Amino acid sequence: MIKMNLKKFITSRGVILATIVSVLYGCLIFTIYFTGYQAMPKHVDELTVTVVNRNKNTRTLADQIEKGLPFKHIKKVSNLRTAKKQLNNKKTAMIIEIPWNFKSRISSNSKTNLNFYIDEATPYSQVSALKTVSQKIGYTVNQQVIIEKGKAMLLKEPMTGLEKTVQTKQAQLQNQLQAKKQQIAQAPEAQQPKLEALLKHQELNAKQKLEAQVKQQSKAIRNRVSDTYQDVDHSVGTNLVRVHPVKTGMNHALAPFIANIAVYLGTLIGALLLYGTYAKFVPIVGRFKSFAFLETAAILLSIIGSLFTSWSITGFMGLGGSQFANLWLNHGLEIFGSLNFNLILVLLLGQIGTALNIFLTMIQVVSGAGMIPLVTLNSFFKGAHYISPMFYSIQADFNIMFGGSQAGMYLGQLVLLALGILIVNIVIVTFRKHQPILDFHQLS
Repeated sequence: MIKMNLKKFITSRGVILATIVSVLYGCLIFTIYFTGYQAMPKHVDELTVTVVNRNKNTRTLADQIEKGLPFKHIKKVSNLRTAKKQLNNKKTAMIIEIPWNFKSRISSNSKTNLNFYIDEATPYSQVSALKTVSQKIGYTVNQQVIIEKGKAMLLKEPMTGLEKTVQTKQAQLQNQLQAKKQQIAQAPEAQQPKLEALLKHQELNAKQKLEAQVKQQSKAIRNRVSDTYQDVDHSVGTNLVRVHPVKTGMNHALAPFIANIAVYLGTLIGALLLYGTYAKFVPIVGRFKSFAFLETAAILLSIIGSLFTSWSITGFMGLGGSQFANLWLNHGLEIFGSLNFNLILVLLLGQIGTALNIFLTMIQVVSGAGMIPLVTLNSFFKGAHYISPMFYSIQADFNIMFGGSQAGMYLGQLVLLALGILIVNIVIVTFRKHQPILDFHQLS
């Protein structure tokens, strides 16, 4: 009897369904994360960077920096203000500025900097990758360009002076030889061979002495340049200019990502509970009135839920009043849009739709671009971000929490997406006359 009941239990639809779900979740969720997060650092070259060369005389250096950059999309401009505007609008990920006095300061053996502007109000992995690149560029320029070219510049002037001095002494020596040759020509013929031999000996000694002096002075110049260059390997620093700085700690860097996942998971369960109430009221008040009640509840839930969520975020992160108001608006829209997004499959399939919504949640975690930038994702996740409420809310949070000018744009796009999702749900309610309710007793 026990074996028979055990066999019925093991072969029941509930157990079989649980087994299928376990297998699918284990495989598919791993696939989603594994394929999604392989983009970094492999696709970091998809980021756009801008090289600002403010001195025409350093064009060779700018070309060398460009060749050494591991990016496919490199902009070159001469106006720093234009580049900063593009950085603020997220059109470029980093600015590399070659200052206007870079070459003159190198020529005078003075310390100078290459300036790297990195927007920290972006995914943490992007900021980390760009900082690593900036350090490598600074080191490369410092070692390969400045030392060799700087030595050449320092050697040029004294070596030119030495060359002129040698030419002057050679001319003087030649004049002296010509004068002595004239004196020998006027001497008695019997003495001339002896005098010519003596002159040749003196000429040879003079040339050897001059060559020795040139060699000694040249060595002294090179030693002096080498002594001067003892500290030149640190002459070019890496100056990181933090645009929209984020407080130290991964908890701050990942705050937009974490906050939106937390909010979205709440809407996943909330949609299921709202649907149960909606289905219960349909026989009493009808589909459309019940749906109107559902949306009213969703609006109230959005206002109240985002109020407490934003208050918590503001308190933990030490944000200001205006940021709190913007967070309240952003997360209110996210809750409303996400509730309706999760309701699509629930309205179509009943409670079983929540199982599929979990897959969509995992996809949004990647396509929301909170951990890695959107441009580095594969085409599937790039396409998924267009219909992801989490994406627009995460990007708005980056701008609200840390700075940026695009919060309004993302909020507007989130409003349009929420309205589009609402229209889809109205269509489903119109044509879906029966509300499927899963009876767990039927699984036995």
